[in-house]
Parts: sequence; structure tokens; C-alpha cells
Amino acid sequence: MSIQGRGPAAVGTDRKTAPAGGLSRIYGTFFRREPHMRSLALLFAISFAALSLLRPSIFLTRSYLVNILYLFPEYGILALGMMLCMISGGIDLSVTATANMSGILCAMFLVRAVPAGSSAAWGSAMLAAAVLLALVIGFACGSLCGLLISKIGIPPILATLGASDLILGGAVALTRGSAISNLPPILSSVGSYIIADLIPVSLITFALCAAAVDFFLRRSTFGMRLFMLGANPKASAFSGVNNDAVICRTYITSGMLAGLSGILMCARFNSARADFGASYTMQAILICVLGGVNPNGGFGSVRGVTLAILILQILSSGFNMFPGISNFYRDLIWGLVLILVMICSVLGNDLRLRRMREALRKERTAFTPGSGR
Repeated sequence: MSIQGRGPAAVGTDRKTAPAGGLSRIYGTFFRREPHMRSLALLFAISFAALSLLRPSIFLTRSYLVNILYLFPEYGILALGMMLCMISGGIDLSVTATANMSGILCAMFLVRAVPAGSSAAWGSAMLAAAVLLALVIGFACGSLCGLLISKIGIPPILATLGASDLILGGAVALTRGSAISNLPPILSSVGSYIIADLIPVSLITFALCAAAVDFFLRRSTFGMRLFMLGANPKASAFSGVNNDAVICRTYITSGMLAGLSGILMCARFNSARADFGASYTMQAILICVLGGVNPNGGFGSVRGVTLAILILQILSSGFNMFPGISNFYRDLIWGLVLILVMICSVLGNDLRLRRMREALRKERTAFTPGSGR
């Protein structure tokens, strides 16, 4: 029997054992390529098991699990945009302000365009128009950040912080600090709709956004250029990549994702206000770091970020099951988790670097002249 093309590991193996070996090699390759996924999977399993044992009558109910799936997409979409900016070597501190500005303008549009007594068809058409408006607003806000960073040369943290204050000030001026309420029922009914009492529409929205971002990162030239930019901007420029264009596209994409998140926030709160989701920016950063995104740029994956989102939402929902844990402690807990994750990430990178150097040193020693090799 010919063994051509089967590879060294397959030689001499039985047909019944070959698939299992192939499956183990696939898992082994996956975890070697993304070693942080093993830790994330373990943390997810521990969190889920611990809450299931501590509060099984609450946590394991269908309604509670559906509520978890319903809540995380709005800041999960923000985390996808934050991930793109961090892969480029930057950061976007304006995502929450952009989401709130998008929600406020879309709420104003819907209040005027869909008066009481409007037909369902007209309401659906105006809701689609509001989604397009949200994307346009996100495009404008993202363009502002991208131009400040790429054309003027302002560091990303300062450019997006200034843009955040500017957008937030504009949102406060539009609303005069109050909330926009009495939104058309079509927004909350569509945004909070749950298919088959199990799959929220917001979860489908997040899944589509995650699939699109993953495709562009792994299958497009834009994704390749983005990773090159984050890993080494000078090498990227010398290889012919237009770094300014990549930066602008990155922050525009982040802004459009934030605009879409603003629509989901309006649907959940059934109102719009300039200070909604005040902690979402820090949570988005925490998710990215926990998901294995390198804060210095050059590495990150949608799989890691998605798993980190689920872990954070499980922990956040778990806090609600314990009345003794006040909501005022959440920022303290998230900040502590962020610092611990950063410490573990730095120590892990140092350990891997030392191992690589040690392996290279041994390899050089083994092939030195006179070593008999």
C-alpha cells in the first residue's frame, strides 16, 4: 500500500487509530498556535462549573442563560472594534462615546420618523434606515480618530481620548443631559426578540459582526497589512503598505461597530443617553487583553476575544446572584482582573522568550564545529 502524501506520523499506523491521531494533532497544532486559548477554555469551564454548583437553581435555568446571551453583544461588538485597534498597535477610547452618539441621533430620528400609529412596515423601514444612520455616524467618528492618528500624528491614546470628550460633549449638548425616551416600539421589539425562546437577535448581530471581522483578519489583504502594521510599522512601510490608509480603515471599522452597538443599547434600555455604558470602554480593553490580544500590536484573534466575552459575562451575571456584592465593586474587580491578566501576560511572554532563547542556544551548541555533528 502506498503511503505517499500521508506524512511521517501516519506511517505504520492502523486505519482505526489514524483519525484519532489526526484529531489530536489538530488540537495540538491549534493550542500551539494560540496557547492562550487553553487557559481561556480552562477559565471558562471553571467559571461555568463554579456558578453552576453555587447557584444551580438560578444559573442553570433557561431564562438566566438566555439573559447572558442577550446582554453581552452590545459591549462584545465594542470589544471587536477595540481588538482591531489594539492589533494595529493603538487603542480606541472613543468607542462608548461613539455608541452613545449613534444611539442618541438614531433615537431622535426614530421619534420623528415613526410617530404613534405608524404601520409595522413603515416602522421596519425606518428601523433599517436608523441602522444605516448608525453606521454613518460610526464612520464619521472613526474617520476623525483615524485622521488625527495617521495624518496629524497624535498618539492613539490621546487622539481617541480627545475625540471621546468631543463626541461626549456633543451628545450632552444635543440632549442637554437628559434621556431621549418614548421610542417607537419597533426598536425594542426587534432588538429584544428571542428566536425560539433561546437565541436573541442581538446574539445573531454579534455573531455576524464577529464572523465578518474574523474573515477580514484571516482572509483578506487588509488583515495581513493590519498585523504587519502592529508587529513592525517601519517594516510594514518599507514593504509597500500604506500605513496611514490601514490606520484610517481600522478606526473607521471600530467606529462603525460602535455605532451598531449604540442601536443595541437603545433597544435594551428603550432610551438613549450620553452616559450609557460608562464602563464598557474598560470592559472592552479587559476583554481584548484577556482574549490574548497583544497591547503592543501584531497579534489577536476573534476566537480568543469571543471566549473572553463569554467569561466576562458569566462572571458579571454571577455577581448578580450574590446580593452581598455591590455593583459599585464591579469596576474595582474589573480593574484588578485587568492588572492580573497583564501581569500574567507579561510573565508568560518573558517565559516563552527565555525558552526560545534557550532552545536556540542548545541548537547552536549542538551544531558548533568539532561537536561531531
